[in-house]
Amino acid sequence: MRWWWSNPTMRPVASRQTVPRFTFRPYASKSPMASWYSSILPAMFPIALLASAVYTGLLLAQHTLSHEKAMQEETVRLKALEAEVDALAKNARKN
Repeated sequence: MRWWWSNPTMRPVASRQTVPRFTFRPYASKSPMASWYSSILPAMFPIALLASAVYTGLLLAQHTLSHEKAMQEETVRLKALEAEVDALAKNARKN
């Protein structure tokens, strides 16, 4: 069995006329959106890069500070537990 696209007699015939896809119109000016995109959008790329770098730096600083705070709290809790274990060990020796 042959498919229709493998049979050259059954393929649709393309028109030989060429239609230009884009025509150059020297009389037409840029649309407002095109001028906005060409003027504002390229200037926004460095700002976006800088903003993402600042955000990443602040996020890293926040993560570092919260980790440091948690480590200090855990150190205080560990010292309290060690003191409690020492007190319990002294009580166990006395009895």
